[in-house]
Amino acid sequence: MPEWKYTNKKVTKEEAEKSLAAVKGACFHCEKHSNGCPISKTTGEIKLMTEVRT
Repeated sequence: MPEWKYTNKKVTKEEAEKSLAAVKGACFHCEKHSNGCPISKTTGEIKLMTEVRT
């Protein structure tokens, strides 16, 4: 099971995918992407969780 590193909570892949969809839905779709964007960072972290092989 993937683990959310900030709270050490183990989540199912389905829960992680659901959260990923929610965070992506919060994106403002800016014309210029910023590496400092917290939405982008969170999306990347959750995506990595869904790719973890256990």
